[in-house]
Amino acid sequence: MEIGISSWSVPWAIGIDGYPLPAEPLDAVELMRLASRLDVRVVQLADNLPVNTLTNACLDVIGAHARENGLTVELGTRGLDTAHLRRYVEIAARVGSPIVRTVLSGALLGRDELAGAEAALRELLPDLERHGVAIALENNEAFAAAEYAEIIREIASPLVGICLDTANSLGRPETFVTVTEALAEHTIMLHAKDYDIQRIDTRMGFTIEGRALGEGRVDFEFVLRRLREWGRDDVTAVIEHWPPFDGDIDSTVRREADWLERSLAFLRGLVATGGEAVPSRGV
Repeated sequence: MEIGISSWSVPWAIGIDGYPLPAEPLDAVELMRLASRLDVRVVQLADNLPVNTLTNACLDVIGAHARENGLTVELGTRGLDTAHLRRYVEIAARVGSPIVRTVLSGALLGRDELAGAEAALRELLPDLERHGVAIALENNEAFAAAEYAEIIREIASPLVGICLDTANSLGRPETFVTVTEALAEHTIMLHAKDYDIQRIDTRMGFTIEGRALGEGRVDFEFVLRRLREWGRDDVTAVIEHWPPFDGDIDSTVRREADWLERSLAFLRGLVATGGEAVPSRGV
């Protein structure tokens, strides 16, 4: 299993709308340089660092930097607009990305939208085959995990699979256990993301906050074991974070950088030992 970082590994260093920006926000090349400093070989440029707004000259710089530094670029975007996704598939081929991850809106969707999602992905198959690029549909609250699996089974193409995110489906709500059991079979990319759940002071409700990997509720040993049992342990594990804003952008950026180092150390240790499983903690 190859470990990667993403523009969602360090979202505050890139910049979040409505909050103070860092003095020098990371761009795509700086994110790749960060990966090299961390000895990481896979970099995902996701929807918070969109590449479809870049000129072809800028895209060629990204592709050349990746090749010259032994990096693999993966792309990420949002939505199922077929024209938009076709453009992303073309960009993926241009910069050498083998995969495009896409994620739906955060709204809970129904059966009509489920059929529409399948139809949109099926329409893209000729483009995927022509360029040799795969699409990874990321789970979140839009559909239940079983419904995401249904889409992939119906399309039945090796170029359409799942980006399994260990936290996103909490809005459904479904835990990482439910999501992994439903989607491990179809996973072509892992988004490794951890979180903690705490009761509020009245004990009448909960808060959910991100954590560095291995410091929250997700049992990554369980996740990796189920992927391995389905023969999916060769997927890329991309680290993502949900770091809260602590009132100051500089200290928030420093904290997420510290999280990234801790997450990398945890995930590297787990991968190096084969992700040996212990009984799942669940949530």
